[in-house]
Amino acid sequence: MDLKLSIFTNAGTVPLEIAKRHGFFADEGLTVEIEGTTSSIIQMTGVIDGRYDIAASAIDNVIAYNSGRGAAHTKVASNLKVFLGSASYRLPFVVGAHIKTFSDLQGSTIAVDALNTGFAFLLREMLEINGLSQDRYQFTSVGAPKERWEAVQNGDATGALLNGHFEAIAHQAGCHTLVSSPDPWDTYEGNVFCAGPDFLASEYADAFAKAVLRGVNFAKNPENINAVALALAQHLGGLDQATALKVARSLQGPKSIIMDGLPVSRSGIETVLRLREKYTGKRLGLTPDSLCDPRVLFVP
Repeated sequence: MDLKLSIFTNAGTVPLEIAKRHGFFADEGLTVEIEGTTSSIIQMTGVIDGRYDIAASAIDNVIAYNSGRGAAHTKVASNLKVFLGSASYRLPFVVGAHIKTFSDLQGSTIAVDALNTGFAFLLREMLEINGLSQDRYQFTSVGAPKERWEAVQNGDATGALLNGHFEAIAHQAGCHTLVSSPDPWDTYEGNVFCAGPDFLASEYADAFAKAVLRGVNFAKNPENINAVALALAQHLGGLDQATALKVARSLQGPKSIIMDGLPVSRSGIETVLRLREKYTGKRLGLTPDSLCDPRVLFVP
C-alpha cells in the first residue's frame, strides 16, 4: 500500500525517517512518501481533501478544521481523528537582538504559521501572560519554522516560534529566546498524527502505527546512536556529524521530546480547546474523546 504523509520536518519526526530507512514500513507492506510541508494550510487542506493520507501536525489544526474554522477552505468537511501522538517538544519564542523583554514587542509584527491555527493561540496566551494584549502587536502568516525564521532574518517580523534547529541558527545570527513564566507549554498538547475516517477504518492504520512505534523504539535505543545521527542528518539536512550526534543523544536522554508509545495528553487537549475558545469567543463542543480515534494511548 502506498501512503503519502505530510509533516513539519523536525527532530521529533525522525522515527519516520528511521522506519523508512530500516524497512519498518516495508515490513508492514507499506510504501510511505514523507513530504515536508511549508505551511499548515497546505498540509491540512491536503489531508482533508485527500492529497495526503496522514498528517503530523499540531492538534489545534485538527480542532480548527473539524469545527469549520480552519485557515483555508476545503472541498469537503473535515472529519479528521487523532490516532497517534507525536513529539512533545516546545517551540522557543525567538526574537531579534534589539528585543530584550516582552514589553519591547509593543507595536511589532510577529511571524506565525497561520493566524488562527497551529500555535497562534498559545503564542497569544504567552504574550498576554507577559503583559501584551492583542492590540499591542500584530501577527503575520508566513508558514513553517523555516519560513518564520526567514521573516525574522529579513526584518519582516520581530519574532516567531521556531524549532530547535532554527533557534540555533537564529542565535548564531544574534537573536535570542524569550522565556515565559509561567510557560503555557507546560499544559499544552502539541503535535499528533491525524487522518480521515477511510484510512482509519483500513488495516493500514494499525500497520503504519506499528512501524512508527518501531522507529520510536529504535531512535531511543542508545545502541543505535550512530544510525540515529545519520537519520537525523538525512531528515533535517545541513547537520554536521557532531551536531547530529548531539541531537540524537537528546532524543535518547531523560528529557527526550519523544515519549514511549507516542501518547496524547487528555488535559493537554483540554488546554488547547480552552485557549481556542478564549481567543475566538466561540464554543466548540469538542472533547478529547471526540477528537481522537479509540486506538489513542491517553495520558492525564
